Order: sequence, then C-alpha cells, then structure tokens
Amino acid sequence: MTAIGDQSGRRIAIIGAGFSGSLLALHLLRRCRPEDRIYLVERNQNFGRGLAYATGNPNHLLNVRAGNMSAFPDEPDHFVRWLQNLPADQRAEIGDPNVANLGASTFVPRRVYGNYIQELLGDKIWREGQSHNLFLLTDEAVALHRDSDGLSLELAVGRRYPIDHAVLAVGNFPPTASTPGYFGDPWNPACLDGLAPDAPVLILGTGLTFIDTVLSLLDRGHTGKIYALSRRGLLPRVHAAVPAPWKYEAPPSGRNLVKLLRQVRTIARIAEKTGAGRRAAIDGLRPHTQRLWQEMSLPERARFLRHLRPWWDVHRHRAAPQVMARIEAAIAAGQIEIIKGRIGETTRLDETSVVHVNLRGDSGRRELVVDRVIDCSGPRSDATRLDQKLIQQLLASGQVRPDPLRLGLDVDPAGNVIDRQGHVTPDLHAIGPITKGTFWEIIAVPDLRIACAALAERLL
Repeated sequence: MTAIGDQSGRRIAIIGAGFSGSLLALHLLRRCRPEDRIYLVERNQNFGRGLAYATGNPNHLLNVRAGNMSAFPDEPDHFVRWLQNLPADQRAEIGDPNVANLGASTFVPRRVYGNYIQELLGDKIWREGQSHNLFLLTDEAVALHRDSDGLSLELAVGRRYPIDHAVLAVGNFPPTASTPGYFGDPWNPACLDGLAPDAPVLILGTGLTFIDTVLSLLDRGHTGKIYALSRRGLLPRVHAAVPAPWKYEAPPSGRNLVKLLRQVRTIARIAEKTGAGRRAAIDGLRPHTQRLWQEMSLPERARFLRHLRPWWDVHRHRAAPQVMARIEAAIAAGQIEIIKGRIGETTRLDETSVVHVNLRGDSGRRELVVDRVIDCSGPRSDATRLDQKLIQQLLASGQVRPDPLRLGLDVDPAGNVIDRQGHVTPDLHAIGPITKGTFWEIIAVPDLRIACAALAERLL
C-alpha cells in the first residue's frame, strides 16, 4: 500500500482533529516543505473544533480572555486582531458590534474560537494553497503497525498509510455510558431533551462543565430545582474584572509540596495586600507549573492529586464574571443547591430516579428524587478502560503504557511516548490532555500552543 503522492518528504499522521490536533497541523504547515505530507485523521467531520469549541450555545464563553487565546505564541495578539476584523454581524453575535470593545480582556463564545481555528485551517488549505501538504482523512484510526517497511497507520476502511511519525491528539477520553435517567455525557444535546421546565435535576460535579450545563438549562427556561453534588462543594472562582500581572521574584520549587504550598500562600497574602489580589499569585505560577510538576516525586504528585487538586482546579481554572453572576443569582434564589457528599445507591422508578447521597463528614444521608442525573464530574483518564480501538491496539501491542497515576499515557518531557518496556519511542508522540501525567497543565490554549509549536519544530 502506498501513501498519496511523492514519498520523498516527511509523512506525519495526527490522530484527532480537535483543538490539539488542528493546532499542531497549523504549526506544521507553517514549517513544512512542499514535499512534506500531514495526515489529519478525525472520525467526525467537524475538524478544528473538538468538544470544547463545538458548543452552539453563545453563552458558553471561553474561560480565558481573548488576549491569551492566540494560536501562535510568537503572535500573541493574533486572535484579538482576528476578532476585530470580523464582519459587523459576527461581532454583534459576540455581544458587542463595537470593534473597540473587542479587546484582549473580552471573554468570547467558545464556538467563535472554534470558527477561528477552522478558518485558520481553511486559509492554509485554500488561500495559501497548501492542500498538497495537508490531507483531511474522515475516518477512524484503528491501528499503528511496525514491520520491515517501517511505521504505517491503519484506518477503519482498511487502508494503510506509510508514515514517519504519528501523533496521538485524541483529546479528553470519552465519558461513561448513559443509562435510563443518567447521562454520562453532558455534551450530548439529548441530555436536556424532553425535560420538563420544572423538573428537578441532579448534576454530579461543580466545576466548569457544571456551569455550562446550568447555563444551558437556564437558557431553556428551566425553573426546576438543580442539585449539584461534589465531595467538597467547591465552585470555580471568578476572573478579576481587571487582571493584575504577578511575577515570582524567586522561582518556586516543586521538590517539597508542603514548602511549595506555604510559599504560594505567602505570596497570595502579599499580592492581596498590594492590591493585585490572590488570583494574580495563582496566575503568576503559569510559567512554572509544568516544571514544578516534573520536579515533584511520584508520591508528591499523588499527594497533590489526593489533597490539593480540587482547590487547584477552582483557583486555576476560573470562569468569566458574567457567567458566574448568573450562577450566583440562581444560588441566591434557591434554584441551585450545592451539596457536599458522594452519590450512593440510585433506583429508577417510572420516570424519576431516587438517589441516595452520602453527605460529607458525619452528616448522614439524604434522599433526592430527580427526573434526571447528569454527570459533569469530568472525563475519564485511565487509558486501560478506554473503549477506543487505536488506544486498545497500542496498549495490547506494548507500544504505549498508562502513566503511573492513570492520568493518561506515559510520555517523556519532549512528548515522545514511552512503551511497555519503558523505552522512549522516537516516532510516536502525544499531545494534549492525554499527557497530563507528565505535564499536568496541558489543557489550556496558552500551554497547548507552546507545546504544538515545539513539537512541530522537532518533527520537521
């Protein structure tokens, strides 16, 4: 089996055309030669968006200001300039047709950012004439084979493509399967279909996905009770109206988690006294976060996940002010009730579910009767439990292994996959959320664009 066209160039397959895969393709197209070929493989036809940016709800906003959302680290204002050049009717969809108000501090709808990535890909293919470099393959990747002829990628239709490198950009692992009355995938539009406006709903998790789901309910005119259950009942913090930059004078160290926590708390108090605010101290950690994680020993990382992760998540991954204002209003009105605890036994009776909740501490149990349970507790991360043909084949053949903490796949600091024997695989790479075990902070655009630029540089 032969690949398309001339074999003299570098052949790179990117499996997954969500944000990570599409952004990597853009960075490769910026660097490739005429004879290089990039295969962008996606079983869905929606290239360039991924789960986060495919939402059609205009009230689902980015959780990062536009000024930090450029696709290119060497052009930090690229996305803002793109916004300001939009036609007036499209600017009006964002919320304000006034160009002057579409600046670096704007929180724009996530679907607009999906449009941005798709347009950049389209520019490379059609306007800049790089269709001979980029091949969009609408199919499912099912296997990577190694034989005497080298590496090849097999698709579900049976065709094989000889390649020099493969990059796993599969995004977040899919959620759990749904059952009657329970929706494991909060992004499935059907999870809200047929729900009476006054029906009580239980949402598992109180993070950013919970907020998106509540916004969708409110936008539909939902008036019923919304219960939100999580172990600690923590809600994402809100972004400051005006961000304040903060730089750590002495770079923090991750070798001792207790000392690091004390240092961050001290800096946060100082930032609060100076008027910059505690959020600035957390934002100031961004240039150091991946290094701090990699300096931690495995027991220290596990300790962080066990005790500090929920607090990190709500302080680090914040929501737009206008979004949190709606959530806080619904809480104040009594429509949303936050419950601290764990879900217990659930019984489905007719069209309702009776859910027993084990309350946190010694508070006993509580019984909730709801029409629907929606799981917003986050995606799965254990690769060994993933029902995805390619990942299963790679695990079975020993080409990949889970990372020790089961956050995704094991990779080295350069993004090269580590096989079952502990050997680095120089022609198989991974990028995005499945590399959290090595990088921890690798899901937000500011981190991903740096990783994509660096990987593209190495591959070409």
